[in-house]
Amino acid sequence: MSRLLNFGCGDVFHPEWVNLDAVPASRELVAHDLRRRFPFPDASFDAVYGSHVLEHLKPSAAERLLHDCRRILRPGGIVRLAVPDLETIARLYLQNLEGALAGDLRAQQRYDWMMLELYDQAVRTCSGGRMGAWLRGAPSAAQAEFIAHRIGAHASSPATGVARSMGLRQAFTALRRRAAGLAAFLFLGTEGRASLREGLFRRSGEVHQWMYDRFSMQRALQQAGFVEPGVRAADESAIPGFARYGLESVDGRPRKPDSLYVEARKPGGD
Repeated sequence: MSRLLNFGCGDVFHPEWVNLDAVPASRELVAHDLRRRFPFPDASFDAVYGSHVLEHLKPSAAERLLHDCRRILRPGGIVRLAVPDLETIARLYLQNLEGALAGDLRAQQRYDWMMLELYDQAVRTCSGGRMGAWLRGAPSAAQAEFIAHRIGAHASSPATGVARSMGLRQAFTALRRRAAGLAAFLFLGTEGRASLREGLFRRSGEVHQWMYDRFSMQRALQQAGFVEPGVRAADESAIPGFARYGLESVDGRPRKPDSLYVEARKPGGD
């Protein structure tokens, strides 16, 4: 039987996989901070998978994670990654910029949303950011349709969907409260307290630390020692029976339509 690892799983997991998250949403999950080495021996998995995790890590930490994925895979094993697709975001931004400049009202609304996709999760200073506020503001039917096309089921759940972190936000909550309270009481003024809160939030896991497109993602996998990197569809995978686990699709539709899906193989195993 294949041994499969789903890291940074949040609340999307399957019992036939080993599921890891910094703050487990279920007793079935293994608690693990992805900035640390996987707690598994070399060559112990047939496939490893992470969805919307890599962008929450600094590039150096993401590089270490990919090398560790290679370490725990058996020769010939598959790594599958899903990340926000920077290329598509950029293309839609430029397309709707042109429409907005030409006076197209629908393009102007889409332009506003694409600006949020480009920047909000990289620059926000509170959970959910401007993206969450936008969704809570009851967008028009046309806006809602476009947003749902971009982010899928998350369009109706800004608190947990748009502001998706890899679990570190919850892990830092207690530390943030203790540190902010103590430092604010002993040392800091109003500006200092605000700076402390912002700094701790930005280290919490919710903020995007980097973005990837199909070139940079495949190159990162090659640099980590993988071979045959390639772009896949949400329900397409070299991992046997992947679609049946429901990790990327809901009722035949992508769970996160804004995703780029890339797979590669660890050399050997032929």
